[in-house]
Amino acid sequence: MAGMVNSLLEILNEQHSRYSDLLGLSQEKRDVIVANDVEGLQKITHLENILISQNQKLEKKRIEITKDIALVLGANEEELTVSTLAELLDGQNEQNELIELGKKIRQTMGELSEINAYNASLIDNALDYVEFSLNIIRSTAEQDPTYYSALGEPVRNNTGAFDAKN
Repeated sequence: MAGMVNSLLEILNEQHSRYSDLLGLSQEKRDVIVANDVEGLQKITHLENILISQNQKLEKKRIEITKDIALVLGANEEELTVSTLAELLDGQNEQNELIELGKKIRQTMGELSEINAYNASLIDNALDYVEFSLNIIRSTAEQDPTYYSALGEPVRNNTGAFDAKN
């Protein structure tokens, strides 16, 4: 049992490391978005995808170990969280480490969620600005050109109308 808990702690530490790396990239992403650096944004997105892929693999391992621990404890694997496992480890060395690691992961995930929401807002604002600019360009392109007489007065453009004399 202690070996499984130690394996779980190793995986959770690795996951926390990946989440911390993602947090750093998200903070960089904010600056890149503000600077309108499309190439930098592509690089950061690529690195984020790599970290997310690594975390997905770690998550699969974590689920497998959690299933094994639940089987040994006779607990329901769906209900076996870091907190409940820490309670079950009452008095063991791994209990405090598991509690602290759970707190760190929750804190990092909360910060990551906040920064990602802010970045999404920045991107939405940039897209709104681009859409607004395109609408202005389209509306001016759809207007008939204005012609002026020699006196500087606008002359009405009658394109498309027939001036037929009977």
